[in-house]
Amino acid sequence: MTVGEIKNEVMFQSNNDIDDLEDFLPYLMDYINEAYDQMVFAWAKAHVGDEEWPRLAADTDVPALPEWTHRGIVDFVTWLVYRNGNPQKQERGLAFRAAFQEILAEITASGGKNGRVTKFKNIPV
Repeated sequence: MTVGEIKNEVMFQSNNDIDDLEDFLPYLMDYINEAYDQMVFAWAKAHVGDEEWPRLAADTDVPALPEWTHRGIVDFVTWLVYRNGNPQKQERGLAFRAAFQEILAEITASGGKNGRVTKFKNIPV
């Protein structure tokens, strides 16, 4: 999923609320990179901005994570958009936050970049 596709999905998930667009549009790339950073940390114990993990900047950029994780970026950004709204919007956003946390849990359970540990390291052989 490209950054442009992520933006379009966020607009779709937030009901294309044009009235709120000017409130969150200036921060949208920051929101995307914040979500990306959390997922990169869960995946590779690194941060966005490190050599291997540059910030996403252009609409054609693609997050350097497995495709199945990209949906989590959309969900996190949607939650951030709703988080800054009225109480009803904040409540709607909680489902997107939970969906993001599920993907983070899947990344952690899969072992991220290095896969699962197959044996205990603290038990002598």
